[in-house]
Amino acid sequence: MPDSTSLHGDTTGIAPRDPSTVSTAPHALARTRDLHGRAHHPWVRRGVLVLMTVVVLLALSGRFGQEDGVTSAANATASVDVRAPGTLRGGLLWRGRITVRARTRIDRPQLVLGPGWVAGMQLNTVEPAASEEGTRKDALTLTYGTLQAGQELSVYLQLQVNPETRGRQDLSVHLEGSGPHPPAPVHVPLHTTVLP
Repeated sequence: MPDSTSLHGDTTGIAPRDPSTVSTAPHALARTRDLHGRAHHPWVRRGVLVLMTVVVLLALSGRFGQEDGVTSAANATASVDVRAPGTLRGGLLWRGRITVRARTRIDRPQLVLGPGWVAGMQLNTVEPAASEEGTRKDALTLTYGTLQAGQELSVYLQLQVNPETRGRQDLSVHLEGSGPHPPAPVHVPLHTTVLP
């Protein structure tokens, strides 16, 4: 049996590999250092990095977020302002505010909220609480006490977008009064877009 130290200086007793199967150094250097055959790879990485940076900058500028906007409508009965974001994302917590300024007496003012306020959303809080709540088709109705001319009613809503909700949502608000001669209704058309 040959001595284990006589096998080309190897003390482990394992025979050396066949030199023809070992990669040559110049080929390995050309592949790793000079990017031989992979010259486009750094540009792909740089392009992905630029794309991620653009997405972050757009998000920081408010393009994907919850920037509130105010939409208003008015007539001889009242003015109605609706503050809500124009763009939302799935899972996002957000707030809305509806402000009614009565120009005449409004008996039992009723706010009819478009289906987007509840469909695909979790309505967490409505303050002040309505004296009556109901539904009309897909809309939520909130009825409050009588408003005299010059009085203001602000309704605050806290909501969360369901994660699977996508697309355009109807956040319109319709103000109605009651009584023997109800005042003219006020309609505020409003939509928001829910991004994935």
